[in-house]
Amino acid sequence: MQKLEKLIKYSFKNKKLLEKALTHPSFSQKDSYERLEFLGDLILDVIVGIYLYKKYKNEDVEFLTNLKSAYVNKRYLKKIADKIGLIKFSKYKGGIIQRTDKFLEALIGAIYLDSGWKNVEKFIKKFILNEELEPLKDYKNLIFDYAIKTGKNPPEYKISKIEGPPHKRKFEVKVKIKGIRKIGKGIGQSIKEAEIEAAKSLYKKIFEMKN
Repeated sequence: MQKLEKLIKYSFKNKKLLEKALTHPSFSQKDSYERLEFLGDLILDVIVGIYLYKKYKNEDVEFLTNLKSAYVNKRYLKKIADKIGLIKFSKYKGGIIQRTDKFLEALIGAIYLDSGWKNVEKFIKKFILNEELEPLKDYKNLIFDYAIKTGKNPPEYKISKIEGPPHKRKFEVKVKIKGIRKIGKGIGQSIKEAEIEAAKSLYKKIFEMKN
């Protein structure tokens, strides 16, 4: 664990917090990272939001929301977690762990509980806010707005398939707007992720159809 602490430039006072942050539910449901991940997700959202609000003083809410989405996006967080190499220090059973972003969020929660706001903010700025990202389009809102503006009912999302064991689920979601033949389909490791991919798929089909 000392090697990881050197990598993240932070030394834990309570080593048990770090151990818990790196324990996958497949290894121990009781001592897993899940509560720390929940806390880390909230903290990350707030710190990124405040940082962007102060940095981009002349941008509107839509820009800030979409840029915040880019920084808290699971794929981006997974890239950071894999760059640090968190999986090498984690405890898990079974096959390959796909959602390494969860370890990163749990680590954020653990740092906060170990030493408070200042150090967790420093960690987030160093490892997550250090890259310049483009705003991430909110495809769910885009197709919702399109449906309402064109006098149609809101988009309907349905889970069409669930695969894999509890710790390695894959969801397939389909979305449609009544009155439009096109259907969007998305796959993700959470229902939310699959819905976003489905919305993106439908959005592209609608506007390809219009062009």
